[in-house]
Formats: sequence, structure tokens, C-alpha cells
Amino acid sequence: MAILPTNLARVSNLLRTSVATSSMTKTQRMLLEVQNQLTTGQRINKPSDDPGDGAIIQQLQKTLEKRQGYLDNISSAKNTLSSVDTSLEGLTDLLRQATQIASANVGSDVTADARTSAAALIDNLYNQSISFGNTQFQGTYIYGGDRSDKQPFVTASNGGVKFVGTNNVLQNTFDDNMVRPFMVSGDEVFGTATGTKVGSNNLSPAITTATRLDALGGATAAGVYKGQIKITNGAANATIDLSSADSIGDVITRINAATGTTDVTAAIAPDGMSLALTAGSGAFSVTEVGGASTARDLGIRQNNPVASLDGADVKAKVTPLTLMSSIFGGGGVDASGLAITNGSSTATVTYTGPITVEAFLNQINAADVGVHAQINAAGTGLEIVNLVAGTELRIGENGGNTATQLGIRTMSPTQQLSELNNGKGVRTVPGADITVTRRDGTEFSVDLDGAATIGDVITKINTAAGSTMASFATTGNGIVMTDASVGPDTSFKVAAANFSSAGEDLGLNGLPATAGVITGKDVSPVSIAGVFTNLAKLRDALRTNDQRGITEASQGISEDLERVISVRGVTGARVQELEGREDRITDENLATQSLLSSLQDTDYTTAITQFSTLQSSLQASLRTTNTVANLSLMDFLS
Repeated sequence: MAILPTNLARVSNLLRTSVATSSMTKTQRMLLEVQNQLTTGQRINKPSDDPGDGAIIQQLQKTLEKRQGYLDNISSAKNTLSSVDTSLEGLTDLLRQATQIASANVGSDVTADARTSAAALIDNLYNQSISFGNTQFQGTYIYGGDRSDKQPFVTASNGGVKFVGTNNVLQNTFDDNMVRPFMVSGDEVFGTATGTKVGSNNLSPAITTATRLDALGGATAAGVYKGQIKITNGAANATIDLSSADSIGDVITRINAATGTTDVTAAIAPDGMSLALTAGSGAFSVTEVGGASTARDLGIRQNNPVASLDGADVKAKVTPLTLMSSIFGGGGVDASGLAITNGSSTATVTYTGPITVEAFLNQINAADVGVHAQINAAGTGLEIVNLVAGTELRIGENGGNTATQLGIRTMSPTQQLSELNNGKGVRTVPGADITVTRRDGTEFSVDLDGAATIGDVITKINTAAGSTMASFATTGNGIVMTDASVGPDTSFKVAAANFSSAGEDLGLNGLPATAGVITGKDVSPVSIAGVFTNLAKLRDALRTNDQRGITEASQGISEDLERVISVRGVTGARVQELEGREDRITDENLATQSLLSSLQDTDYTTAITQFSTLQSSLQASLRTTNTVANLSLMDFLS
């Protein structure tokens, strides 16, 4: 701010006017800036007002905007987790109610009609549990994972519940270094909803010239390193580069291409599991080049000279293109097929002619029985996954040996008794465990003490019968009792001896005979452990007046209750963590806003004083300019 004299000697009128105008314009501009500060309450209204502080202000504003995003994320996550907590609270109450109903219906004084009525209550709780699983918050299914736009739990055609969500729960960023989930896995809450697998056998497919090297486990189960090998036959030797070989056929071709030098020929061994090398004359050795492991991995490393070499098993993996006929070294698999039962759904899967593993798996998956067939992660065999909770999966034979060979039969003669009844085993007592009455009225007892497998049980029954009466089912699963005596079928039965539960656990007690044959139950189903399965078991046990089943289902529900309570505790801890983070961000924002205010906000005392001064200066300039501008020569001469 300046007040310049305008009555300069020997100065033109134009210059005087220009100087006066410039001075007043500058004062007006400064006055306008102060007016803006007083009006907006901000010292800096555009970066050019103070470039240095303006840059700092922009950075602080960006920081506040980012933190506001974090606060919005926290608020949304807290609301979602609050919905989860409310859902878990309801599910907890439901499971407690189910255990109370189970406890009230265990005693021997409870009638079958009373249990039937209780079953209706459990069925209602079962349906409510599905509703809890499909809880929504703001249009999002809170247990659906990253498929939160669709119901995660759907009622399957076979009467169970299928989980179609994922366990990939959604996450969000709540601070610069904090990424946390704001959902809970449906699998975690309701049990093993992702399925239970069955499958055990190593199928050991034969190799062919088309078998890819990356589909081999290698002789040491470490895969195949593709490098160089050296074949030496007397004084002659050849280095064979297999670094770009893709298949067994490539390996054979490259070894045979050097036959003129090494006199060694390669082929697939007769067992179909390895490579065979043969010398036309003399002896040969196969060694590594450069410390690699190619010869070892291909099962043909041979440091001492030999005339022929039958290599080690290269452990071919099962792939979608593996032919069923190539399994077990080319021996193939019985084509009789599988009998699959899952809940109320049943299917028979067979195949004819050359078929790949992929085509066979597709047939199983297309049967629509709530299972998924796949190659296991190790690539050694097949596995079938039960995808439906509340159902029991049983895989048996269809008159042949297919399921047994593939290792996917759910019950077999070699199975341990301890594995039956979902791992609860077979309960025996000292002395006889079952009494068998033939059709002709004669009977015998069987002591199952010492039996470890289903096959052992069959042997003990036949020994006690003095003939081959027991066998294992050729269709489906279970122990089959066949009576050749003459008499009514109603006389042929298996009953408990000495109050033993062994016959019941083996699925034999009290079953009717047809044409002298009692077909035992499959007591080794594969089911998904969890809320839906245990509620369904309790409902069915109440309907059938099965006290043992009621007790077992109640134990399972108690385990579910503990798991849900635990998940609810974890959810509460997440909310507390978010609230703590929210408080810290809020405190940080207060400090940042204070700094921002000190840089940006107007100091009203200073600004008002400055405004008053500038206003007085402008008025003085206007008066002075007006007076001087009106002077003439006559004013100076007078």
C-alpha cells in the first residue's frame, strides 16, 4: 500500500493520471483480497494467493479425503458385521433350542408320537437355519463370499442344502497398511459346506509316446528336469539334449536318433510304466551332464555298463486326456460302473469303449446327484466331493469292481470297523454280539471280538455258520446274508446278543429277508459335517424314534453351537478393531484440520485492521488525486 504525491514538478498530466490510477488500483486489489478473506473466512482462496502454503493445503486436503474414504469403509464394514452378529445371535438361539429339544426327547419315557411332533419343530428350525444362511444386508448376501449377489445356500433336488457361494470373503482397506475382511465365510459358520471328499487309490496310468513330461511325477516323485544326458557305449558316446523335449515320444526319438553312435535303442517298457533301453551289442551307461537330474528323473540313470535297462517307474499322473484303459499300467478299469446315492437322488454311471478320464468325470457330474468328480490335487487319482449338506453320499458297485478299483467306494470289505458310522465305529461286548436265526428256525451266535475290518466280520459270521452265509454286496454297499435253509423269510433275521449294538452298527439288525437274502445297510456314508447335516439328522432320528441317532445329532449340534459362538466372538473382535481404527483416524483428522486451519483460515483481527487501513488509504488517494487533478496554471500564479 502506497500514497504517492501527484503534484510533481514538470510532469505531464498523463503521467500524473497514470501514477494515481496505478496506486489506487493496487490499493483496490489489496482491499478486494482482504474483503474475500473476510467473506470466505479463508486466507488462501486460490494457489496464487500463497504458492508455498497453497501446496501444503492441497496435500492436507488430499490426506483428509483419503482418510474420509477409510472412515466410510469402516462405517460400511461395521454395519455389515453388525448384521453378521445379529444373524449369528439368531443362529445361536436356534441351535440352543435344537439341543434342548434333543435332550427332552432322549429318555425312554418319551413316546414315538411325541418325537414325531418334536421332529416337526426341528424341521422348522432347519428351514430357519437356511434363512439365516441367506441373510442379506443392503442387497448383499453376507455369507456368499465374492458371490454375494446370489443366495449362498440353496435347497438341492435331493433334499439337502447346497453351498453355491465361495469362501473368498470380501475385504476392504481401512488404513494405509490395514486390509481386513468385512464378511464371514458361510463355510466357517455353517460347517464344511465346501464338501467332503472320497478317493484313495493311486491309478498309475501307463505312459504313451504322447505323455507329456510335465505330466510325470518322475522316478523320485520330484518331476522331470529337462536337461542333457550322456549315453556311452564302449569308446563311443553321445550327448542327447532333452531340454526342449515335451513328451515321452520326444525322449525316445532323440535317444534313437543317436543309435548310430551309441548303438542303443529306447522304447516304452513292457510294463507301460517306464522307459527301456537296449544295446545292439556290448554294454552302455547313462549319466548326467552338468550335474543335472534328467536321467535320474526319467528313471534311466545307469552308471555301471549294462546290455539292457528297464527303467524305474516315472509315475505318470492322471490327466483329463488319460484313457480309462491306460489306468493301472494299461490294465484298465472294470466298465461295470458306479451306483451313486446322495440323499434322495440316485444314479448309475457306466461307460463303454475307449473313454478319457475327463469324459468319465463329466458323466458323473452330469448325473445331477449333488456331487463333483475331479482329479485329485496330486494328479494320482480321482475323488468325488459331496456338495450337499444334510444328505449322505454312498458310492457302491454296479455289479462289478469299478468303484473299488478307482478307490471311490464309500464302504468295502477291507474297511476298518472304526471308520464306520461317520467314525463312531462298531460297539461290541464281551461274548456274542449277534444272533442269526435261519429260515428253518435254527440259530447261531457270533462273537465279533477281535474283528478289525468288515472282511473280518464276514469271516467270523461264516465260521460260526459253518458255511458261506455272509458276503459283501456286489451292487451298492453292505453286508449280505444268504440263507439256504428251507422255511419262511420271516424267520430269517439278525438280532442283538447280550444287548450288543454291533449288529445295529453293522447295518444288519432287524432287516427283513427276501427270498432268503438280507441286504445290510451302507453304514459308511460320506456327509458334510455342519449345521444343516446335524439338524437333518436330529429331525430324521426323531421321526424314526432312534434314541442313539438323537444323541449323536445333539452332540453334533453342540459342536456347531461352539463353532458359531467362536465365530461370533471373532466378529466382535473385528468390530472392536475397526472402532479403534476409526477413533485413531478421527484423532488424526482433528490434528490435520487444525494444521489446515492455521494455514488457510482468515485471522479476522489482522484482516479487519488491514481492511480499515486500506479503506482509509483509498479514500485519501481519491481526495488527493481529485484535488491535484483540478489544479491549473492560474492556481500557481495567484
